[in-house]
Amino acid sequence: MKDWTGNTTSIYATHGASNHSEGVRADYDYYATDPDAVEKLLEKEEFFHYILEPACGEGHISEVLLNHGYDVISSDIVHRGYENQQLTEDFLKSGSVPRNSRDIITNPPYAQAKEFVEHALDISQESVKIAMFLKLTFLEGIKRKGLFDKYPPKTIYVFRNRIDCWKNGIKPEKPSKAVCYAWFVWVKGFKGNPQIKWI
Repeated sequence: MKDWTGNTTSIYATHGASNHSEGVRADYDYYATDPDAVEKLLEKEEFFHYILEPACGEGHISEVLLNHGYDVISSDIVHRGYENQQLTEDFLKSGSVPRNSRDIITNPPYAQAKEFVEHALDISQESVKIAMFLKLTFLEGIKRKGLFDKYPPKTIYVFRNRIDCWKNGIKPEKPSKAVCYAWFVWVKGFKGNPQIKWI
């Protein structure tokens, strides 16, 4: 089995964080998700058996889901060598959810996070669950008002202990803990105020 937890040669996942001041910004906003963050989400939420991961990087989220018995379609705009990636496409240009997938779990490139959320909800059927790993500051901003008015998240899971994203898929030797992240969970069709929970 591939060592996918991060090493000095790997290139991994999907989250742009402008707070990273050292080095070049990760290619394609590529900041991997700590697998522990996915484990914590699965402790709190149940998902449909078939899941789409549309920004899979090198499989940090997908591998945790597979290990929990989910059937995962892994896709990304480029192929980073992840052996279980089935599709190479721009999610924002996809017209529908692939066959045999329903719920969506991902860590989108932060520069396109709003667009990822909107597109995921637009192409999904009612009651589909969508979980996005985002900065807590995603709650801020006039530009996202329309998104939250149309599609309010159902639950937001804030991490009590900060978790780092891994630039280019490489686990940092000295975690910075500079950014607060949360899992934002939407259920299409939900109308109401989100619940804030801690994990």
